[in-house]
Amino acid sequence: MSTRGHRLLARIIRLSTVVDRAARRFDQVRSVLVTRWASPSVLEAYNDLAYERTPVYRAGTPEFRHTLFNWEVEAIAGAFPDPPGRLLIGGAGGGREAFALGARGYEVVAFEPSADLARSMVQHAPAGIRVEALIGRYEDLPSLTSAATGASVDLRLQGPFAAALLGWASFSHLRTSTARIAALQRVGELTSGPIVLSFYTRRPRHAPASGFCHRVAEALGVRFTGDLFTPYVGFYHLSDPDELADEVRAAGLEIVQGSFD
Repeated sequence: MSTRGHRLLARIIRLSTVVDRAARRFDQVRSVLVTRWASPSVLEAYNDLAYERTPVYRAGTPEFRHTLFNWEVEAIAGAFPDPPGRLLIGGAGGGREAFALGARGYEVVAFEPSADLARSMVQHAPAGIRVEALIGRYEDLPSLTSAATGASVDLRLQGPFAAALLGWASFSHLRTSTARIAALQRVGELTSGPIVLSFYTRRPRHAPASGFCHRVAEALGVRFTGDLFTPYVGFYHLSDPDELADEVRAAGLEIVQGSFD
């Protein structure tokens, strides 16, 4: 093939990037529309579905992640009391954190809004560890449901827990500041020690927001407050340092150590 032919093929390949740009814009518009118009119950149902259909969160699948992240290892080592002790884990999925901490000698009570994921925790818990799997949301605390028996469980009768973990960015799926404050309050009331939480971070902007997504949002009368949507994890909120500090304080807690890295 001649040099001209090579250049022509290269240009055709280059032109195909229009598909990528269109997909990015569609994703931006979808995020604005879903976060603006979808009801809380629809967003809850979608988030549950997104996690249920992703094998990495479901115990018993080959893709299931069963280890802690490096930052979790460091945070837990610096904050949690030594085992044995009773831990409370929210947004536990199929038990990634629960299994890892149970293997270290902790007694774990873990809850998850998706009944399917909570039941996978029951079905695939490693032998010899103490993990109780419950079904429920932060909004449901302290009354949850046993994933093993279907019985109602009042966590006030099991506490106080030595420490708590709001698992794998589950805090970011709480849709409003009021809901995030209430979740921190409820977990705090059940816990006598430290609470570790992970979240999606909103980095400070050094220039006014611009771009297609923001133009669409402005046309719809939507002000960006950190709320986003992706088909992979559903609705999520980006927290900035000042906002998170205000929410922690409003919940009657204090930040001992924080990282927005």
